[in-house]
Amino acid sequence: MNLVFKRGSILSFLLFFSIIYQSAAQAISGRVIETGGKGIENANITVFNATDSSAVKYGVSDKEGYFELTNLSNGVFIIKVSCIGHQTQLLNNIKFNSASVKLSDIILGAQLKELRGVTIVQKPPVLQRKVDRLIFNLNSTIMANGSSLFEALRVAPLLTVSDNSVSMVGKGSMGVMVNEKLINLSGTDLTNYLKTLRSENVEKIEIITAPPAKYEAQGNAGLINIVLKKNESLGWRGSLSSSFMQQTYTSYNNNLALFFRSKKVSSSFTFNQSNNHGIIVESNDITGQPNPILSNGQRVTTTPNLQASLSIDYEVNKHNNIGFIYNISDSKAHIISNNKSSFNTSNTVDSVLNTTAEISRPLFTQTLNIYHDLKIDSTGKKLNSSVNFFTNKPEIRNNFISESENTYATVRNNSFSKYNIWSIQSDLTLPYKWATIETGVKYAIFNNSADVEYFNYVHENFLLDNTRSNEFNYTENNLASYFSMESELSKKWTAKAGLRYEYTMMDGYSPTLDQRNKRNYGTLFPTTYIVYKANENDVFSLNYSRRINRPGLNFLNPFAFYSNIYSYSIGNPLLLPSYSNNMELSYLYKGMFSFTVSTQHTSDLFSAITTVKGPSVVSMIENYLSQDNLGVYASFNRALFKWWDNSSSATFFFVSSKSKIKNIPTHNGASASFSVNNSFKATPKLSFYVNYRQTLPSTNGNVYTYSQSNLTTGARLRLLSNNLIISSSFFLGTVSKYDIYFSDFVQAIKTDYDYKTFNLGLTYLFGRSKVSGNNKNISFDEKGRVQK
Repeated sequence: MNLVFKRGSILSFLLFFSIIYQSAAQAISGRVIETGGKGIENANITVFNATDSSAVKYGVSDKEGYFELTNLSNGVFIIKVSCIGHQTQLLNNIKFNSASVKLSDIILGAQLKELRGVTIVQKPPVLQRKVDRLIFNLNSTIMANGSSLFEALRVAPLLTVSDNSVSMVGKGSMGVMVNEKLINLSGTDLTNYLKTLRSENVEKIEIITAPPAKYEAQGNAGLINIVLKKNESLGWRGSLSSSFMQQTYTSYNNNLALFFRSKKVSSSFTFNQSNNHGIIVESNDITGQPNPILSNGQRVTTTPNLQASLSIDYEVNKHNNIGFIYNISDSKAHIISNNKSSFNTSNTVDSVLNTTAEISRPLFTQTLNIYHDLKIDSTGKKLNSSVNFFTNKPEIRNNFISESENTYATVRNNSFSKYNIWSIQSDLTLPYKWATIETGVKYAIFNNSADVEYFNYVHENFLLDNTRSNEFNYTENNLASYFSMESELSKKWTAKAGLRYEYTMMDGYSPTLDQRNKRNYGTLFPTTYIVYKANENDVFSLNYSRRINRPGLNFLNPFAFYSNIYSYSIGNPLLLPSYSNNMELSYLYKGMFSFTVSTQHTSDLFSAITTVKGPSVVSMIENYLSQDNLGVYASFNRALFKWWDNSSSATFFFVSSKSKIKNIPTHNGASASFSVNNSFKATPKLSFYVNYRQTLPSTNGNVYTYSQSNLTTGARLRLLSNNLIISSSFFLGTVSKYDIYFSDFVQAIKTDYDYKTFNLGLTYLFGRSKVSGNNKNISFDEKGRVQK
């Protein structure tokens, strides 16, 4: 099967290359420019037969505004040149008689609108629908000026922004792209990167709830694509920002961003230095059995972090670009933990175990992407290729002392891992007047070596306990290929369909246990989309996708990691991937109101299962659930007044679950939430916002989650010709609390992340404001399975 697949992929590529390199000597060429002489990228050039007005050729301009249309027969033509936000031009009676025609520069003025004698530039609606994504035009909101992109995302539909993270409604995770290329950052590094981008330089946010075949099928994940403004200037610009955050303890964050652009070179450099100091208060009680175990404690964390990114793109000629992106991150988390566990018989305390731990978690990460972009012709045909490398070395050094009336133990439990991930990929785009075709291949290699050590302190020496220590080596090879086609069937109908195939070969080996687990499997992942534009106000869309969720690499390690002498978590090398089938039906009204109904069926879901044996509490990952979800989402995005933007949303999910394990009872249940986000423009220099979110109690499988709410308020003041921005915000949230039900006990978990935060920030912008630098990023989704 593998050999057939490889040969088929090679033959398909040879076929496509034979098509795209066919060309004729005759051509019509020219350049599309703005009134000031700057080239317009992605302008649409359509050639019509002057006799019957039938379309015979279609193309788009490159980033400098140039275009070239080939393979035209002799005749007389009409050329239509258009671009969103610009006026349309018609060129009549263009004669073509087997000789190349070079047109004079075609000038497209800005699209204007007359309003009571005042001339203004027409702005697009806040929301628009494309065949595979929802468009949020940030540039049409108050948040478009004076804020970081991280702050601006609070008003985007289908996104939830907490104090320090971004997620997508109804999705387990979310990827972030800039100009269609995935950002190879996650967690705190990703948040810091979003804070370096300014909302003034962002045109729109594309929200993709069902990623098409071009992207990895891994995870119940959505994507957002950040589209930067194209009005770039030559030169350099930068920003320097610093923020102070006060909770119980004080934290700070400093960012530097530099962007440079010349006729040949685009580059960007970002640097972040931060120190997060926080406290987490938590409890984990096991009740409903004859011998309850009540546990509570706190963790004080200090996390100094350095992160830097350098990106350089060089235009070799008008057809070829080469470049690289390098990311580096160095984090040194330090945790002091105190925990008290009470072991009871009925209402009587038998014993109390106190555990004090000092944990260090250094993490050094590097990512390198090297790429080549080939523009095959001026109609938009292109081939993008890249080689990607990722490595990190997560370590956990856990020294703890557990003591009770009858027990005293000093333990050193260490975990060392090293991840190396390589991938190579190639993507081909072929736009024709009847359809746009995309196809590509990708090959990825995972290597992970892990070593868990458990030492007991005996006679003033730490002695290795071989029964609780383990080595584990894991390799995985993924081969993928995809094909997709998008076509505008008529003025009202647009459709897109794709098929992705992924073949996985995995091998996990424990030398300590002399245990090997190997598995090979291949799966097809179809995606389909259709959009019906009934009129200017009403747009309907329907999509279907199939996804896979492979377990994180650390979930597969079969040995234990301890939090005290009785409690530990253990991996499972026999874990299987889970699969989901997803469908969405959406409606968009007047670019301001969106309504979505979604369904999802997921099989072989894996999650942690807790077992209690006397004083021991063990957590292990198992495949045991199947689920059916029905979701409803509605959002409203509109400027209520010139000085007031409102973004509100509500969600409802009904979940039906079935468990394969008898002692895990499941219940059907529902969940609901709503949010209200308001942005106000008090003066041209001063703006502020008030956001509120409420999540109602919910049941999902064997988990009951209590209600949770948060309130965020903030203000921004712009000074010194808008180059100095002073911002402040206050965040108030409630604790996280949920119960997990088993047949013979209930595990109640409560966590307080110190949800009361005051933030004060200062940002200074310098250089030319319209310089974009190199914002290219390369798809490298495999990193998401490395758990930090």
